[in-house]
Amino acid sequence: MNVFKIPVSVTYLTGRVLLIGAISASPMFLSQKKDSLKEKVLDEVVVVGYGTQKKSKVSGAVSEASLDKLTSRSLSGVGEVLQGKAPGVTVVNEGGDPNGSPKVNIRGLGGINGETPLYVVDGVVFNGTPSINPNDIQDISVLKDASAAIYGARSSGGVILITTKKGKKGNLSVDFDVKYGVNQAWRLKESLNAAEFQDVMYKAYENAGKLNSLPTAFNPNLYPDGRITRTDWMKEIFRTGTIQEYNMNVSGGNEKSRYFVGMNHRNLEGILLNTQAKRYNFRVNSEHKVKDWLTIGENMYYNYSDGNTADTKSGYTGAVVAAMYYPPNVPVYTPTGAFSGLPIDVAGGYGDMINPVAYLKRISLKNPTHEILVNPYVEVTLAKDLKFRSNFSQTFKIGNIKNFTYRVLEVGKIFDTNNLEYQSNNSSTSLAEQLLTYKIVTGKHNFDFLGGFTFQKTIDDGFIAKSFDFRSEAEAFQYLQNAADTNKEVSSYRYKQALVSYLARVNYDYAGKYIVSVLGRRDGSSLVAKQNRFANYYALSGAWMVSKENFMQNISWLSSLKLRGSYGILGNLGGISPQAVNPLMTRDNNVIFGQDPSQNIAYYATTRPNPNLKWGKSEQTNFGLDAAFLHNSLSLQFDYFVKNSKDQIFNVSLPSTATYNNQYVNAGLFQDKGYELGINYNSKGTGDFTYSIGATFSQLKNTVKQLADVDEIFINDNGVRGVLKPTRVKIGDPLYSYYGYRTGGIFQSQEEINNYRDANGTLIQPNAKPGDIKFLKKEGNTGVLSNSDFVNLGSPYPKFSYGFSYNMTWKNFDLNVFFQGVYGNKIFNGLKFISLNPGGTGQNYNMDRDILNAWTPQNTNADIPRLAYGDPSGNYSKVSDFYVEDGSYLRLKNLTIGYSLPKELYRKLDVNKVRVYVTTNNLFTITKYTGFDPEVGMNSYGVDTGRYPQARSFIFGVEVGL
Repeated sequence: MNVFKIPVSVTYLTGRVLLIGAISASPMFLSQKKDSLKEKVLDEVVVVGYGTQKKSKVSGAVSEASLDKLTSRSLSGVGEVLQGKAPGVTVVNEGGDPNGSPKVNIRGLGGINGETPLYVVDGVVFNGTPSINPNDIQDISVLKDASAAIYGARSSGGVILITTKKGKKGNLSVDFDVKYGVNQAWRLKESLNAAEFQDVMYKAYENAGKLNSLPTAFNPNLYPDGRITRTDWMKEIFRTGTIQEYNMNVSGGNEKSRYFVGMNHRNLEGILLNTQAKRYNFRVNSEHKVKDWLTIGENMYYNYSDGNTADTKSGYTGAVVAAMYYPPNVPVYTPTGAFSGLPIDVAGGYGDMINPVAYLKRISLKNPTHEILVNPYVEVTLAKDLKFRSNFSQTFKIGNIKNFTYRVLEVGKIFDTNNLEYQSNNSSTSLAEQLLTYKIVTGKHNFDFLGGFTFQKTIDDGFIAKSFDFRSEAEAFQYLQNAADTNKEVSSYRYKQALVSYLARVNYDYAGKYIVSVLGRRDGSSLVAKQNRFANYYALSGAWMVSKENFMQNISWLSSLKLRGSYGILGNLGGISPQAVNPLMTRDNNVIFGQDPSQNIAYYATTRPNPNLKWGKSEQTNFGLDAAFLHNSLSLQFDYFVKNSKDQIFNVSLPSTATYNNQYVNAGLFQDKGYELGINYNSKGTGDFTYSIGATFSQLKNTVKQLADVDEIFINDNGVRGVLKPTRVKIGDPLYSYYGYRTGGIFQSQEEINNYRDANGTLIQPNAKPGDIKFLKKEGNTGVLSNSDFVNLGSPYPKFSYGFSYNMTWKNFDLNVFFQGVYGNKIFNGLKFISLNPGGTGQNYNMDRDILNAWTPQNTNADIPRLAYGDPSGNYSKVSDFYVEDGSYLRLKNLTIGYSLPKELYRKLDVNKVRVYVTTNNLFTITKYTGFDPEVGMNSYGVDTGRYPQARSFIFGVEVGL
């Protein structure tokens, strides 16, 4: 149970004006140390943005992420911590790449610009996701409604507030945690063996009437070697990877000072060859009470990360699809130890393809990234209940990339050039905050005032340099100056942006029953034109503590009941490019002009400036209730919300006569609405057996209300091999919906084809054959099939997301079970186009074993169309619901079993604690999706062409406290 206790006198509490924390799902008490050292429970406390409040007086929608057995898990970052742990927060993994980061959304996508939450760690506002060690986290809470407007222009995506661990009064304590485990793929697809591959291709050519052009590679009489299976390529590219993680925490303190030091190292081998991720973290937090009226402190951390990653998104050369379609009769290596290519005598029959093992082992990508934070602060008591805090932070992020691309000379898909690319990407962010708080208590009237000024400035700069043709590929020669080709690609950049803010908040309550909060913030951004730089944001919220009314006092089963409501306007800086208002010039070396026309260098802008551009905003309304039952053992939180995202930033193409190619404009309206439910139950905690249960449930409906002078937008950058492009943004539909044909099964006979006519008697699919897919006309349409028959086939974003956790202790044993899942999302399984389509991609790739269940006159109960080389009836080249699958899943995300040594034993060992545990991630998954893994992510809008699958892990760990 994570319990965040704040030891205070009244002076200390009001001085802590910038604590960032959470509502706890387990009891969290404000305690007061007396001379007798006896703790007295005063009230539960919520730590919110720029201040603290009693939980009973919170009028906004705030959720806590339950951190059950967090230190027993090995996690890559904050996103994994949040998955399934807070209602209203949807975390979607972008596949299972060890270097990948999941997408975190609070109450939906927020429009075409997308919304990412604003992260605030110990009072420091971050650009992007902070690279902190999950083991350093004490509490996480989420501002989901208009109350997030206290963070102004960046708050429409919600605010995630993270409190890291602090030192406590007492003796020096040292805690060690060591983890070691293994990663494995939880499910793999199977390709045809060599004989099956040859037979299927032979049949496909035969059914298409093209046996006279059958390549030798698929003729068993001419090429019997093609029937010998030498390699299971899927098993060759996947491996059992290892996980190693080490944590050490040192903490302590006294009446005047307290400190915490945390150190972490994590090394993760991916389940694909030559993919891995590693990190090092170091953190120091301390606070010192210099005088009764003066407190100083600092938070500092350093993070280092690096790793290798493989391309698994490409439908051409992605590592996973390459393994699916590479011929199984080819060995991995030649007798000399070199990588094998296609057999040269029959290579033309297979097409262009790469040896997937060679591809993975040739990855040479070094991407060391350093992140440093220094955050000193001072708190001053100016007068009774009047406090001032000055907070400063400086963050540096230094990233370097060295990527060497080797020659690929094996027969198949030859790349006879190599190159080296260097990148440097650096960011520096300065933040200064000056805050005043004042509290007034007059009888039953309670006022809490906050006022402040903040300034944040970010500088991004970097360069990219690329050189070609290295005669030696040895690592010692992989430097730019060793390239034989003197032509080099070089570019650099530097961007600056600043944000200045004024903020204020007034909280009022009468006798703790009637609660009102009013807040406002005025932000000015350098990203937009001068006349639009400042915008105002505000929120109004109220609550009624019904359970404090006299008429509720005789209801024994109800411990508390509070009704809440809020409304506000929040900002969204997402989508604003640094070039939107003042575009940079593009250099062109081949422009002909002058009195005597000749080739010259010219600079020009391709984007038309828009001085009227402003950033987006969202209008948010929330109604909720908090209730507790059975003497606070059972708690419930429910919210209904509507979020309207306006003034989205569109990059609009301009006509060819406009001189410019494009312009950024404000347009569009997108709506997210839904409800959320959080339930927690804690047993009485007596005896040897205690337990707690937690559940979260979120429902979301997204609708596109308006666009920029069009009814729909086609998304072309996420298709399958340039043929299938299913994604659209269309008014009246959910964002990024799939559009294509609905299907009506498979034609079983020629008679059925002949009878498939429109209202005018016209044949709808005149060229179809038995075994082909029956594509349905849109209701009311006539004529042959056309794009006008496309209908909405679903959305990749889940309608529901949920989580369930169970914690139990019995004597010295502990158990944590955590399930997580989503429902109602669709996945566009582009793997079918590649792996079930003989010759339809233009290449003769190997196929998924599911092709053995294709329709034949003897196998009519099939959902895979007939074998026919080249896809003559367009079964695969048409976007249809044949590709759209249910992406819902339920996953046992984590199971942890631990045992703590009896106190008598570890006291003899002169230690404070010894606990051993085993934990497993992704132990099993229930899903109807037929691909590798249902967590394919949103950066390709749910289109799966062989994404890196999630791994199943088994970990053993030991915790020791000194």
